[in-house]
Amino acid sequence: MDEIPQHVRALREGDDASKRKAALAFADLAVQRNDLRVAIAEAGGIPPLVELLRDRCEEAKQLAAKALFWLTYKNQNNKVLIAEAGAIPLLVELLRDGSAEAKQLATEVLFWLAYTNPNYQVLIAEAGAIVSLLELLRVGDVVAKSSAGRTLRMLTYNNDANAVAIAVAIGLEALVQLARHGRVISKEEWLVSNAGLKRKAALVVAALLGDCVPDSIPRVIMAVIGSYL
Repeated sequence: MDEIPQHVRALREGDDASKRKAALAFADLAVQRNDLRVAIAEAGGIPPLVELLRDRCEEAKQLAAKALFWLTYKNQNNKVLIAEAGAIPLLVELLRDGSAEAKQLATEVLFWLAYTNPNYQVLIAEAGAIVSLLELLRVGDVVAKSSAGRTLRMLTYNNDANAVAIAVAIGLEALVQLARHGRVISKEEWLVSNAGLKRKAALVVAALLGDCVPDSIPRVIMAVIGSYL
């Protein structure tokens, strides 16, 4: 633990190589024990790690995301510090534009930030994470798809607005599915499941179709919608 202040100083004042080395060191420490996660936070390590997410170097951003992932693991206070340091939009940006491994790490950090925290669920969605997570679910490898699906489900935990937003991002078919069954399943991955969403989803479907094609809505779709209004 004696080296933690040195790593914080390197993150703040060091050259590019020193910053990457310090981020890797914090990832290696944080994975071990929660008291080390606490010590890193207390030494002021979280803000410069978040700042490293802005770096032009892909490796630096990836190492920062790795350290932040382990710092969020089972540590509620660190989640707050990470969010307050402005990490959410930077993680969403990394999720959108980063390497495959960086996207995976960003997804995991966002999952832990969203975990049973309605405020962060909203902020993550507002930052544009839903579209990027759905894209990762479409083109990622098996591990990435699993992480993306899990994070999307966490974003809908007691959050109807995010659930409807996910269905909207997938398309009309998913919205109708949500209105009809209270769930959305995409390529065998369930993303949303809440019977109470049926009416809200049906209202959104009705509004969208009413604005776009009011004179040519198939009878079968209108029957689905009407049964929940």
